[in-house]
Amino acid sequence: MGISIEDQNKLFENVNIVFHSAATVRFDEPLKVAVDMNIIGTKKVIDMSKRMTNLEALVHVSTAYANCDRQHISEVVYNPPVQPEKIIEAVDWIEEDLVKLLTPKVIKHRPNTYTYTKAIAESLVVQECKDKIPCTIVRPSIVGASWREPFPGWIDNFNGPTALFAAIGKGILRTMIGNGNSTADIIPVDIPVNMMIVAGWYTGAKKAKDIKVYNCTTGQINRLTWGMVERFCEESLLKNPLENIFLVPHPKFTNYRMVKFVRHFFEEMIPSYIMDLYLRIIHKKPIFVRLQSRIKKAVETLEFFTSTEWEFTNDNIFFVSNEMNEVDRRIFNIDVKDLHWRSYIEQYCLGTKKYLLKEDMSKVNKCRKELKNLIRLRNIVFSLVIGTIIKMALLRSVSFRKISQFLFRFILTIASKISSMLRVFG
Repeated sequence: MGISIEDQNKLFENVNIVFHSAATVRFDEPLKVAVDMNIIGTKKVIDMSKRMTNLEALVHVSTAYANCDRQHISEVVYNPPVQPEKIIEAVDWIEEDLVKLLTPKVIKHRPNTYTYTKAIAESLVVQECKDKIPCTIVRPSIVGASWREPFPGWIDNFNGPTALFAAIGKGILRTMIGNGNSTADIIPVDIPVNMMIVAGWYTGAKKAKDIKVYNCTTGQINRLTWGMVERFCEESLLKNPLENIFLVPHPKFTNYRMVKFVRHFFEEMIPSYIMDLYLRIIHKKPIFVRLQSRIKKAVETLEFFTSTEWEFTNDNIFFVSNEMNEVDRRIFNIDVKDLHWRSYIEQYCLGTKKYLLKEDMSKVNKCRKELKNLIRLRNIVFSLVIGTIIKMALLRSVSFRKISQFLFRFILTIASKISSMLRVFG
């Protein structure tokens, strides 16, 4: 693990609680790498924890989607898709190219190597820790920006929906596959952090003998849908726009791949080719088409989660909350019933702007003016396109040409008669 013998001995003698949250969270990680980090890495942490003379709790952080091949997910550890030692042995001796080729067949109904290896890691925890060391498992869902701590909207990475919000805000992401009525199980990062602390406290203080699992989710407590995310995100990004917007933010989830293809082609790819052409003309490196390809790949890895519904039980969350006193419940809040989603998404978008994109918040009014100009330009272009289409359609119509000729002759006839009458009375 890269820790010196001297430092290991200090840990063995002085550590009381271990929080194991290290993992690769990349959905497209090669299976060999995912196994090494998420399974073998977990084994190394457990082995080290076993040597700690004063250990009171090992808190293993998993994911609510470790068992995403099920629709109903309880707070239990399910049988793994394969025993940990078998997958470790397999990826150790099989050539990397062959592992890559076999990965879809190996992970089967799971969407990626991340959820697959996290499920196996859970079973490894039970196998290695049960009746040996005090242990507990926390399963966060889709971790987003903070709700309250350290302050609203704080975020330090592009994982989860954060990258989507940034791409939507810049106008370069317009559409993706998703069910607007499905639950968007986003959990503010400060809730899982508090849950880890609470789980460690309960395991150590109550001398818990069983390995409790906590589904740290929001869907069955305070439901947010992807349709709400779409609406609240657009509202927030129009109210507090990002700098250097490519197009006016207008995200849309769709269940239909043909709709996505059409929108992707006309609203994402064509503008990207036009911008790259402009960059070539001014002798700059084209970036937009390449950027769209990267975004398309990233979005496709998330579409499984935006188009599928799960039901998580939270009995252990409610149980451990009742075990806490009023002061601890306030300090280490794990209750999301009071979370106001519209306000949270607004703070999330602001946090993405401020903490990740490092944009100057004093320039918000300037960004709003630029957005208004972009909206005007969009409306003008849209009107011109629609007008041109209507004109071309009408001019191609034989009936329209006949009606136009009749009206033109009629107007000329009336004008001629009026002119004659004016000459007579004049």
